[in-house]
Order: sequence, then structure tokens, then C-alpha cells
Amino acid sequence: MTNPVSNHDMKVFTGLSNPDLSKRIARYCGVKVSQADFELYTNGESDVDIQDSVRGKNVYIVQSSGRDTNNHLMGLLLFIQACKLAGARRITAVLPLLPYARGDHKQPDKRKPIAAKMIAGMLEVAGANQVITVDIHSPQTEGFFSIPVDCLTARFLFERWIKENVPDWQQAVVCSPDEGGTRRAGILAEKLRLPMALIHRESFNEEHIISGNVQDKQVILIDDLADTCFTLHNAVTQLVRVGGARCVFICVTHAVLSQMPQELFCRSELVKMVVTNTVNQDYSDCHESITDKLVVIDVSDVIGEAIRKNHFA
Repeated sequence: MTNPVSNHDMKVFTGLSNPDLSKRIARYCGVKVSQADFELYTNGESDVDIQDSVRGKNVYIVQSSGRDTNNHLMGLLLFIQACKLAGARRITAVLPLLPYARGDHKQPDKRKPIAAKMIAGMLEVAGANQVITVDIHSPQTEGFFSIPVDCLTARFLFERWIKENVPDWQQAVVCSPDEGGTRRAGILAEKLRLPMALIHRESFNEEHIISGNVQDKQVILIDDLADTCFTLHNAVTQLVRVGGARCVFICVTHAVLSQMPQELFCRSELVKMVVTNTVNQDYSDCHESITDKLVVIDVSDVIGEAIRKNHFA
């Protein structure tokens, strides 16, 4: 029996957040990026006008988060509803970096929202049938959705890069910069069959404790997101100064990098910082000390394969 779904039924659109990644994903899927106009008016309102027919099609809209999170999110919600009103058969929101993913819980003594739950509700109300994302901040976020969520991971790309580029990687130690990334670091350490370390901060005196032996070791520091780089900078400092680590490799999936502290990249102990292109960045204007140590690996094959398998079932 022939598959009733073909490439002609697939429509891949790009938002304003990461057009280069969208083109790479579309190329992997064997289609061209479909046409849609996203507008941002001077009063801050967003609008979208779909140029290609989506009636009866499986629509995939690629819109990541990053620097202009709120405008990108609003544009995505408007696009999803526009597709729904235009008769799309199925709408999948491809969010390499899920917006507000760090707002996945509320501390009992705080009067704050659970932002990730609100984002899930907004996507569903707009008309999304499915969500695809990469290295979600916390696995519990998936439970906020009542529609299918494909949580992909860039871990396999990091594993390959480590084996090909870290000398004597078999003698390295995998480390999490804080308690929240323990599970993430543990999985990578298990896959590479390496020991693991953890940096723990005492809240009452700001003292840092390193659990695990990193003395005179190569350390692979892994995290899901780097925004201000404060956590990573602090982790590198503690690993070298307190733990006695010989050198550090950093692996981060989502490189928002709203701040790029030059003192971090100027440290001789930092060999490379490996990031993916889930967030659109232009590193051409960065200082040479940053670009020399920054490595960007492409995640479009991971997302494209997930789209292809979803589309062709």
C-alpha cells in the first residue's frame, strides 16, 4: 500500500527568529520554505499573512526563542491560528528553544506565575496539534501540554564532537554547573562511560562544593542554555580554582548569549565552547578571543528527521 502522504502535503514555514535553521530543515526534508509575511508594526503589534495555500496540508512552522522572545512568540501564535482558519490538516509548532521554559515551577514562598504552563495553553488554544522542541529545560514541562510533544536532544551531536575533537576524551570528567543539570550530565556521562562531577552551591554562604574528582582532569561542562554565561563562568572558575581541573570544554544547546563575558573566553583553561544553532546568532562582530573558542554545530538534521518521521508516520 502506498503512503498517502507525500512531500507535496508538507509545508515548512519560517518565522523571524531563525530563517537559516528553517532553510536547513526544509532542505533536509526535501522541500522549499513556504512563503509567509510576518509584520511587526510600530505600535508593537504583530501580524502574519500566509502566501502559500495550506488547505489540507501538514504545516510545520519553525520559530525559536532567543533575544526577541515576546514578538517571536506572538507571531507564532498568530501564524498557527491563521493556518487553522485556512484549513490546514495538521499544524506542528517547531520550537528549537521553547520560550519561557525556565518558568516551569513556582517556589512556595514566591508570588510568581508558572510561565511554561501558560505557553503550553496558548499554543493549544491557538490551534497547534503538536510541538517539537530540543533539549527542554525540564522534562516536567512536557506534562503541561495535552497535545503530543517531541522532546529532541542534541546530546548525540555533542557525543560525536567530543569523540572527534577532545584528545584523550576517555580520561575526561563530565560535569554539571548546578544541581538542575544533574540528570543531563548523568546521561552524557553514562553514554560516554565517563565519571561525573557536580557543582553545588550552599545558599546560606555562597560557598561552592564540587562533588567528584576533577583534579588535573579534562572537564566536559554541559548545560542546556547559556544566557548571561554567569553560571558557566562561575563553574569554570570553581573547577579550576577549587577543583584543580586542567582544562574545560563547554557544551551548550541553546546559545542565547545575551551577554558574552570576555573574561570567560580569555581564560586559558577554557579550550572550546560548543553550541548549536537553535538560536540565531551573528558572531562576526565578536572579539577574536570569543570566536576562536566558539564552535557552532548544526542541529537541523535532528529536527528535520523528527519532522520527516512525523510526516510520513
